[in-house]
Amino acid sequence: MIIGQIDEQFEARVLLTVLTRPELETTVNFLVDTGFNGFLAVTPDLVERLNLPLGPVQRGMTADGRTGFYDTAELRIVWHDRPTVIRAQVLEEPLIGTRLLAGHQLIANWQPGGEFRLAQSPEAASQ
Repeated sequence: MIIGQIDEQFEARVLLTVLTRPELETTVNFLVDTGFNGFLAVTPDLVERLNLPLGPVQRGMTADGRTGFYDTAELRIVWHDRPTVIRAQVLEEPLIGTRLLAGHQLIANWQPGGEFRLAQSPEAASQ
């Protein structure tokens, strides 16, 4: 189970560990963004700071309907206590998107300072 918190702007935020090398890891504050249908997004600053390898450019659409081309970066995060390799889009804010949330249940106390819990649905956990 992943536990996060609702911030003062009523946004769901969660701290995830990003692994770069066995001896180096960092914690990143991600916004759970149900309007982002990708897996994950990281900032250009994080890509540079962690020396993440850039991958292929992907075409994407913003929430307001604009399309564009975005760099991607491959990284490893700790997701449900397991290192998981993700190809993330490079955007202006660290985001968790709906593709990473697929197969999960979200239970939240939706008020500033409230806690939310992100659990794998029983069907996804058995796969």
